[in-house]
Amino acid sequence: MHINDLDTPAVLVAADVVERNLQRLAQYSQKHNLNVRPHTKTHKIPEFAHRQLRYGAAGITVAKLGEAEVMADAGVSDILIAYPLVGEHKMKRLALLSSRADVTVAVDSLEVAEGISRAAVRAGTKIGILAEFNTGFGRCGLPVEAGSISQVQRIRDLPGSNWRGLLFYPGQIMVNSPAAQSMIEWQNAVLAKLMSLLDAAGVEHRILSGGNTPTAYLSHQFSGLTEIRPGTYIFNDRNTVCGGAASWDDCAVTVLTTVVSDSVRGRAIVDAGSKTLSSDSLLTGRCSGYGRILEYPKITIAELSEEHGHLDLGDSQSAPSIGERVRVVPNHVCVVMNLHDKVYEVQGEEVIAEWRVAGRGKVQ
Repeated sequence: MHINDLDTPAVLVAADVVERNLQRLAQYSQKHNLNVRPHTKTHKIPEFAHRQLRYGAAGITVAKLGEAEVMADAGVSDILIAYPLVGEHKMKRLALLSSRADVTVAVDSLEVAEGISRAAVRAGTKIGILAEFNTGFGRCGLPVEAGSISQVQRIRDLPGSNWRGLLFYPGQIMVNSPAAQSMIEWQNAVLAKLMSLLDAAGVEHRILSGGNTPTAYLSHQFSGLTEIRPGTYIFNDRNTVCGGAASWDDCAVTVLTTVVSDSVRGRAIVDAGSKTLSSDSLLTGRCSGYGRILEYPKITIAELSEEHGHLDLGDSQSAPSIGERVRVVPNHVCVVMNLHDKVYEVQGEEVIAEWRVAGRGKVQ
């Protein structure tokens, strides 16, 4: 089937670009002796997780318990949930999940760790634990200070838990450029302080898990890092390109959309609005627009309604006509994937597979 046979809007995944992205990271990680545990929030499709595993990934990362269940159902057996799990209902599900997969959970409080411990003891199982530290991003994580170490010691010694080490997320580093170098140096100073505090207290750790897509190929510069968790690298998007971490040729996902109106002077409308492209703004580069139109890179997707993409034709020497189809590289591919029930894998302009986004909407 040709892509012109698809109705729009439709999400296309370029098979050759995916394979190239997977191979590149696998070669890098092998060279620098780093484990890769990719974050599957980007694709949410078990088949792509299995491809990552075939390229040597040590396991996968998910954000939510529902995503972990989907991946375990598909035979993925080593799963990190990089999110604090709270509540008895989730604890029951976590215990059931741990009976069929090797599960690790990131925690940043004794309260969350104790809940996991109780669930594991009741179920007669073991659940892996990583203690998350805030090394600058300011979202989750224990503070890097002496007072946190006693909590870590108590977390480490909880029954039913399998102490595995530490986790951090350098989400404040959104660029792969000379500016990132000074940020990594600062990050290493924070990590050095953390290691000093842990060593003084006799807290050993087998794993130091960190990293993201913008810093994926700078990961060997982080002190003591053993494992990286990039997600977007498998597809890339406008953010990763404008942040310097990828090129347009590295972008595997595009949204195929149709021009449906050109009545307003200087504007055109496509059938991909916020329910297709997401309303996420660009976080890197010029920080404007809602995607890049491959066929018309000088035309800006200036605004989004729910079902309308508003194109500002500006000074472009050419403009698409009604009925014309264009392909858009989205700002944030992870959210785009979560908006769609299915995506189409393509080789060139031929559709070679249709995949259900099995993990979409699994926010619980």
